[in-house]
Amino acid sequence: MPPRPLPSPAALAVLGLLAERARHPYELKTILRERGLDRTLGLKQATLYDLLPRLAAAGLVTQDDPASAGNRPQRTVYRITTAGITALRQWLRELLADPAHDATAFAAALAFMFALSRSEVAELVSRRAAAIDGTVAEVAAGLAAAQDVPPVFLTDHTYAQALRRAERDWLRAFVADLRGGRLSWPLEDQEYPGDDRS
Repeated sequence: MPPRPLPSPAALAVLGLLAERARHPYELKTILRERGLDRTLGLKQATLYDLLPRLAAAGLVTQDDPASAGNRPQRTVYRITTAGITALRQWLRELLADPAHDATAFAAALAFMFALSRSEVAELVSRRAAAIDGTVAEVAAGLAAAQDVPPVFLTDHTYAQALRRAERDWLRAFVADLRGGRLSWPLEDQEYPGDDRS
């Protein structure tokens, strides 16, 4: 069996879109552009066309035989497999909960979090907020201990600390909105292939 592709924002985006429904590459590219994900995730058209065969080789997607409708060119439709759903959910769980992943990967996870239940996303994001809160406390203690260092030399640390606090506060508000029912969950009733949301 080929090696499992590493989770990447591009792979997550393709699997997330295919979890919504089967699509051909041009449609994938169009939807990524319409949703602004091509810019957010830094996706290029070539990345998409290179990625689909690798996901197929890993058993995460399958492809139909090329077909054409009317006088349109032939197109190959890709579908997510049960293994693809499992991988998507595993990657989402890792990216949503662990702040060690960069902002682009986290943005991709937020864009396709609907492959998980609302309550699970709330729990995962709560874990992320708690981990960031722990880092905020550690850095605050370190900054307090560095009182003999002129503040200008700690600017990079105070800037990063401000970003961490802002992310933590946003995450907490997001979780409160999810748990309080203030945010709808558009795919709450949708079933994916082999779906048990586990």
